[in-house]
Amino acid sequence: MSAKKQSNVPPDFINELLDINFKSMEDVIQFGPLAKTLGLVMLSKPQILPSIFKQVDIPILIDWSGHFFMLGYYTFLSSFMDPVIRSWLNAFPSKMKYEWKRRLEAWKYGSGLDYRL
Repeated sequence: MSAKKQSNVPPDFINELLDINFKSMEDVIQFGPLAKTLGLVMLSKPQILPSIFKQVDIPILIDWSGHFFMLGYYTFLSSFMDPVIRSWLNAFPSKMKYEWKRRLEAWKYGSGLDYRL
């Protein structure tokens, strides 16, 4: 995500935004903690949102939202679908088993769930 070069935001905007984020930030990007951080920003400092929109621009936020959605989707798949599929793996032919194991790993690593908080 990047910011516009010429934008009318207060000079302390970045410091204020970082202060809010660092109060609830985690080491690894995961959907739950990131949603919590964003929620805390929206609840504790809702007046900062228009400045974020001015600074970042709507198309960039829409693009970022796609990544945020996919992080949530991979988290869902890894948390709820992985256990179901993993219980069936031994019944699959070896090639299919290999492919599904790689897919399950992609969900786990793509969601950041390989790291325990």
